[in-house]
Amino acid sequence: MTTTTMTTGAATRGDDRHGVVYRPMAWEDVDAIVEEYERTWGFGTPESALLSRHFVMHYLAPASRGDIAERDGRFMGVTLTRVAGLPAAFPEAQAELGRIDDRIRASVPDTRHLDGALHWHAVEEEMERDSGVEATAQGEIELFLVSADARGHGVGGTLWRRALAYLGACGVERYYLHTDSSCDVGFYDHQGLECVAERYAADHPEDHDMMGDIFIYEGAVPRPAPTGAR
Repeated sequence: MTTTTMTTGAATRGDDRHGVVYRPMAWEDVDAIVEEYERTWGFGTPESALLSRHFVMHYLAPASRGDIAERDGRFMGVTLTRVAGLPAAFPEAQAELGRIDDRIRASVPDTRHLDGALHWHAVEEEMERDSGVEATAQGEIELFLVSADARGHGVGGTLWRRALAYLGACGVERYYLHTDSSCDVGFYDHQGLECVAERYAADHPEDHDMMGDIFIYEGAVPRPAPTGAR
């Protein structure tokens, strides 16, 4: 049996065969998220670990909700979701982001990777403006990260459904997300989202090979089936 409905402020059990628990994120989960982010997209260096923390804080700062999957206390995945007009769930993340950036500039001789990250964020904001997606979508999935250890446990699908349930409960009709060529963009095609903006690295030599192909996907939040529908 699988639990896919959103229960605000409470943990729920997912597939009982695997013992995965889904619950709202707490600030104490940050280190586990950063560790998995680094394992998934990092390079295994001290500088890379700091950059992974930068990216996690960048996504966490505007998020109005975080959802965690864990099994036997081990991190299995997270979604960070933002609803326009709602307060940030972790307002302390913005100050932490500033401290991380200051630490990188003070301790890393070559800050080109931080400069590249800031350039990446600016490019994504430009793509949002050019596509007009913020005018049509009221919600955004800031981060969707599933541990490699979660394969075969149904974690990705359940986290995804919980994020959409949260958006629907907040009255969101349309949502969007950023992704890139380092991710499985086919998942979003399979979920019925539409690619509304694309930027290919081959067309932008000014990026100096520091960025991949970048996309914005937009979709409709599924409406709950009417009571008594078959």
